Amino acid sequence: MSSRRRYMITGLLALMVLMGAGRVHTAADRGLFKGIDRFYGDTDGQHLFMEGANLEYFQGKTHLRFKAAEIREKPDGTREIIFQHDVVLTHEDLRVTGDRFCFDTKLESGAFTGHVVLEREESRDDQGEVVKEWIRLVCGHLYLQTKEKAFVATEVPRIEHADFSGNGETISYRDDEEKLTISGGFHLLMDEDELFGEEICFDLKQKTFEARRGATPLEMRIELEEKEAAPPDGAEVGANERRGEQAENGGLDDGG
Repeated sequence: MSSRRRYMITGLLALMVLMGAGRVHTAADRGLFKGIDRFYGDTDGQHLFMEGANLEYFQGKTHLRFKAAEIREKPDGTREIIFQHDVVLTHEDLRVTGDRFCFDTKLESGAFTGHVVLEREESRDDQGEVVKEWIRLVCGHLYLQTKEKAFVATEVPRIEHADFSGNGETISYRDDEEKLTISGGFHLLMDEDELFGEEICFDLKQKTFEARRGATPLEMRIELEEKEAAPPDGAEVGANERRGEQAENGGLDDGG
């Protein structure tokens, strides 16, 4: 194939990806790729591939960085994009990294797999008060709805929050309600205390939680060691003065 024809086909494929190849698409279904080094696939646009050292994808408020992608056209005309190799997604205050992300462009949702790390930045209001606390989640599989900022984490999920940390079989979160649920058997740490049970639900906005027994009752381990109380005001000063007087008199009075 001549280089001119190859470039014409490559240009046609790029146009099909960016403009939808004449099909009717919703605004949420449109995206922009940048940084493409190599682009190839079927001339009908149903199966496309791209590679690049600094690939980027933009769709609404969602931004991705990656090194390879596969684009598949679904029967309804919408597209599924499989991002691979050092995938980094950012959406407002969310940042997610993983080995692979299979993304439905119409639903604006998909699954991260591999070593997945989700972080939500702490946010504050105009007065400097914390509105949402920092969250860090690690798991092997994460289903993410980017627009709603909702997720379901499985495959040994572990979460860290400003007030607690824990793990379970499944960890789910809805940002519109700020509700976080750890289910399937959880282990929770709050300061020095530990709680075990079937399911626990947090209202992160109200800073409350509730756990009820499942097949077995809840278990809780609490720290019983008392912390050393601080001496009353002036007590330490008085003790130091007495020790100084004893040193001047040659030690304690032995009663002789």
